[in-house]
Amino acid sequence: MNRDTQAVTYQIRKGGTPRGGTIGRGGGVCVATGAPIGFKYIREQGRLGLMSESPIGVVLEGNPGRIYQNPSKIPDASPAGWKPTGRLVGKAANNVPLYGMTEWGDLFTDRQLSALNAFSDLLEDVRSMAEADALHAGLDNDKANFRDGGTGGVAYADAVITYLSFAIDRCTDRWNSLSVWWDGGEIVEGLFGRQAIAMVWDYAEVNPFSSSSGNWLGQVEWVAKAVANLPSFQFGEVCQRDAVARLREINQPVVCTDPPYYDNIQYADISDFHYVWLRRNLSNVWPDECATLLTPKQDEIVANPWRAGSKAAAKSYFESRMTKVMEQISGVQHPDFPTTIFYAFKQQEVKSGSTTSTGWETFLQGLVDAGLEVTATWPVRTEMANRAVAEGAAALSSSVVLACRPRSVDARLETRGGFLAA
Repeated sequence: MNRDTQAVTYQIRKGGTPRGGTIGRGGGVCVATGAPIGFKYIREQGRLGLMSESPIGVVLEGNPGRIYQNPSKIPDASPAGWKPTGRLVGKAANNVPLYGMTEWGDLFTDRQLSALNAFSDLLEDVRSMAEADALHAGLDNDKANFRDGGTGGVAYADAVITYLSFAIDRCTDRWNSLSVWWDGGEIVEGLFGRQAIAMVWDYAEVNPFSSSSGNWLGQVEWVAKAVANLPSFQFGEVCQRDAVARLREINQPVVCTDPPYYDNIQYADISDFHYVWLRRNLSNVWPDECATLLTPKQDEIVANPWRAGSKAAAKSYFESRMTKVMEQISGVQHPDFPTTIFYAFKQQEVKSGSTTSTGWETFLQGLVDAGLEVTATWPVRTEMANRAVAEGAAALSSSVVLACRPRSVDARLETRGGFLAA
């Protein structure tokens, strides 16, 4: 801190014990004077547009490991020509709007937006090249789009653009002003290391053209790996429909579902972060799927107090809608196959001195009320223990697969004691 110029500078040091952070539950602390700064003031400055960022270090590739150097001046970026609009709502608006970040575009710096726009703008050039290469390789020039069942050059280009748009969406998860540097792995952690959008006070800015954490080619390779491992021995069909309506359309369906987890994850609220970019890049390829400005939310079966008006109303909505779906499954499922339901749960949820899970209990009650019985359960380890969100937290531990069949009408009742004995 230069007290004459009131300038704050940063320097990389080795050894010793790092100082604690400058932000806590009660607010912040001035790095120059140690004076406390309340959240009310910090948030007010953010809403006034007076918050900014300053580089505090540069991370380089070493051999082996990382090299940390003193910050260098980073050139300013021109304002991006396009930025995503749409307000953060519900679960997505729990935190960052307090600091003035009210729209999806506010979560990115101008430099990050410029990079994302540059890659997005190049998709049309890639489309022309992909179509020409496909025709040169012998595919038909039928001019039919992929969504219409085409199998020629145009459809091939549609597929390439779709996968590259997924890669750009992976980039948005790391090329934003809320993605942190994870010390444990010395990598850039994506925004959705947790199923929420949290305010952070230092973030890592990725070099898209590097060969290091969060770079462009790394995201393309992840998508390519997923595509290479997809089963491709037959055609499948995906449709976006109300669950009850879809079950009515199929004769004796074999049902395998991963239902919403009560109030654990508000998918629709936070998925708009990715959707606004998908819509920008794929509205011509998938016009029906990208027809709405933001994702549809009204029919989502989730306990969302913000949407329902209260916790009680949210619980009632979840129970009634989930029971309705389970009743439909019970009435139409194929008699030769059980319905398989994947349900994930946290290691612990402690309430009133006992370990419980409101979502788990509510879901099981709805399943029983719908006339289904559990014939088998299988615990499956589905989560990586070394991911950032799992360290020192009661994070998602595993998933349970329930095999369910319609309960016999003459099934007898049993007491708790009899159940435990059995």
